[in-house]
Amino acid sequence: MKGIKKIVILFLIMSLSTCNVFFNTDHDNSPMGIFNSLWTSFNNMYALFDVRGVDWNEIREQYLPLISPDMSNMELFRVCSQMLNTLQDPHVSLITPFGASYELINFIPRTGDVFDLGKVRREYLTNSGNQGGDGKIWYGRIIPDKTHKNVGYIHFSDFQAGGDFSIGPNQIEDWVRDIDRIIKYFADTDFLILDVRNTHGGFGLYMEYIASRFVSGETDYLIIRTKNGPGKNDFSAPVTMTVRPAAERYLKPVVLLTNNETVSAGEWFTLALRAQRHVTHAGMNTRGSFSSRFTRTLSNGWRYTLSAQKVTDINGINYEGIGISPNREHTLDNIDTSPQRNRDNQLEYALTLY
Repeated sequence: MKGIKKIVILFLIMSLSTCNVFFNTDHDNSPMGIFNSLWTSFNNMYALFDVRGVDWNEIREQYLPLISPDMSNMELFRVCSQMLNTLQDPHVSLITPFGASYELINFIPRTGDVFDLGKVRREYLTNSGNQGGDGKIWYGRIIPDKTHKNVGYIHFSDFQAGGDFSIGPNQIEDWVRDIDRIIKYFADTDFLILDVRNTHGGFGLYMEYIASRFVSGETDYLIIRTKNGPGKNDFSAPVTMTVRPAAERYLKPVVLLTNNETVSAGEWFTLALRAQRHVTHAGMNTRGSFSSRFTRTLSNGWRYTLSAQKVTDINGINYEGIGISPNREHTLDNIDTSPQRNRDNQLEYALTLY
């Protein structure tokens, strides 16, 4: 219940940001009015200017001269997108009938790291494995001739809600609960590979429910402070997130695989599990995007999202924009080169760890 209460508190904190003191409520739909409203909302509510190394006033001076009364909506979209993309934040976007800002400008650096679930299914899982969790989970046993041990494998595509979500006594959806059945299926294995490569965001409560099946004891794993006012230092009191062990658990050795497409709730999951003694973190660094994504609507109907939280690990380390890296000895690229087209180097490395 404590975990649920913390989730509720976070939602209440975020709901405070709808009051007029934080946002410009001007309904001026002119290009200048839309630009000012968007810039002001970020100025008041975005939590990561210092972490991202961006002077938002300088950004305004840079893009303001590009706004003109007779510009088209498409031209306005491009200027606003360029302004937002200076933050290089995967949780920041402007969504319009023309597309989304992150589609217009590909600002996120990519590594040579490649993950292909289809390859894992074809080349490594007995009978291509099994689908669970309403398609969000793929699991199976590693083909025996790939390893001398009995090894299980689970991949999570995301931790998203499957439908409409409202806080209440039955907030855990059935697809999340499927993890207990899957853990029982692997009871006789020697060790397990948990693959959160290309695992994009989702709901923290679902992530915690699944993580609780792999922790040996109560674990504080991150600290959240939410923007609650227009001043640069206006933040809520810190909230410590804790994952508590479930009754049904897998406590044999686990290898946790991540890459640069492990984002948001996938990174929360990484912080919760990498602190466990029976878990070895391998692969590549995660993306580095930890804040909850907060959505607002401009007066012309365009929607935008922003990061309104500062999130650190339990020691106060902020991985925003950097990502969480495995220890050096467990860091490995997964470059897709012709001679190795049927290989997953990171997965094969994981198979050697136990």
